[in-house]
Amino acid sequence: MPYYVGVDAGGTKTECAVGDDHSILGRSSATSCKIQKVGEEAARIALHDVLVQACAAAGVSPQNVARTCIGTAGASETEIALAVKRIAAELVAGEIAVVGDHVIAHEAAFQGAAGVITIAGTGSIVFGCNERGESARAGGWGPDISDEGSAEWIGRRAVEAALRAVDTGQTTAVTNVIMQAWRVATREDIVRLANGSPRPDFSALFPQLLTVADAGDAVAREILMRAGTELSSLTKVVIRRLWPGRQPMRAAVAGGVFAASTLVRQVFGNALRAERPDVAVSFGNVHPVAGALAMARRGVQAALLAQNHR
Repeated sequence: MPYYVGVDAGGTKTECAVGDDHSILGRSSATSCKIQKVGEEAARIALHDVLVQACAAAGVSPQNVARTCIGTAGASETEIALAVKRIAAELVAGEIAVVGDHVIAHEAAFQGAAGVITIAGTGSIVFGCNERGESARAGGWGPDISDEGSAEWIGRRAVEAALRAVDTGQTTAVTNVIMQAWRVATREDIVRLANGSPRPDFSALFPQLLTVADAGDAVAREILMRAGTELSSLTKVVIRRLWPGRQPMRAAVAGGVFAASTLVRQVFGNALRAERPDVAVSFGNVHPVAGALAMARRGVQAALLAQNHR
């Protein structure tokens, strides 16, 4: 009996599922194995941990794996894709393919059918495929210049807002959030860390910002509303390219920002429907690791070919 492995290598955590032709036999999770964020050695430790644990939970030897599909941000960069593949090959046998995290999320959401997926986790990206087999993407060009609406983007906007509050004499709980998360005592420390190298983990500010937004802080709520607006704008770009005019189509969301923030979901959905009332938006749970496992079962190249010829 063949066994398959699917991996979602996110910016915050890594998830793995091991299965046969029909069932998931074992799961595991570990810290991020995104090389661009944690470096190759830390990525190796995390990816090895998640593979070993999932295979152990499934009662499957890594050497008996037929195909593995790993979804990660930056997979279009040959150097990154080869490094991830090389690390996985140190443990698992069989065919190994590395694809974009948006590809496995789309598979999980639509199971090979047409639609657009908007992902907002540590980073963000929008990816769609239409009924003619055409595909398009928007955003996802990295934290310094893109990733609008992501946890990283939200954290950066939080720091900007805290410092603007200093300029204007405004009071906001966002300043205290940053000081607590970064363990600093003064605004000068915030400036030093924000402009330092290596850069701080802006995405780590998101959970605390969400807390003060839910408590009613106007500045925090405005940041989350802007995140929802930015994500809807990216989604509209893809919809306009693939579904011009008024025609029914499906949209789905994935990632921790959508999962955690009702405000982001509301603003996103309202902004999208205001321009395209014909769009059916689903806010149900999408598990990209399930898409990676499905692609491993079908054969990654066959899954990609089917995606491009619907």
